[in-house]
Amino acid sequence: MKIPEVPTIAISSSSNSPGITLTLESTGILLGILVSASLLGTMAVQLITKMNRISSSIAQIEEVMKEHARDAEKIRQIEKTLDLHIQEYVNRKDVIQMVLGQLDQKINHKFKRLLFYTRDVQRFLQKDTNFNIREYEENTQEE
Repeated sequence: MKIPEVPTIAISSSSNSPGITLTLESTGILLGILVSASLLGTMAVQLITKMNRISSSIAQIEEVMKEHARDAEKIRQIEKTLDLHIQEYVNRKDVIQMVLGQLDQKINHKFKRLLFYTRDVQRFLQKDTNFNIREYEENTQEE
């Protein structure tokens, strides 16, 4: 079996001169290496681009999370303030109800004393004079 000769692209006539002899096979290998290197470079650029996008997304998510944390703290402070205002309202309501109850008791007490005084005066007038006591009815309807 005979080994086929590899075709030669460039031939140097002097054997002393330094240089590279390129054959079709070595050119194919060199082109394969260059294409593979460019493919690897492209893939590396795509990978770096994706990693940059992911890093940017993570940074944005961190900012949003920090903002949510600040908002949550504000909500907690507002809730505390609201609780204080509600407690103050309840306390004021209780005080007002207590004061109104006391006023109602005072009014009833004064009314009863006035009623007793009025009856005493009526008895005195009936006893010493011919005074007639009329009973009045409250009419809420207009005549």
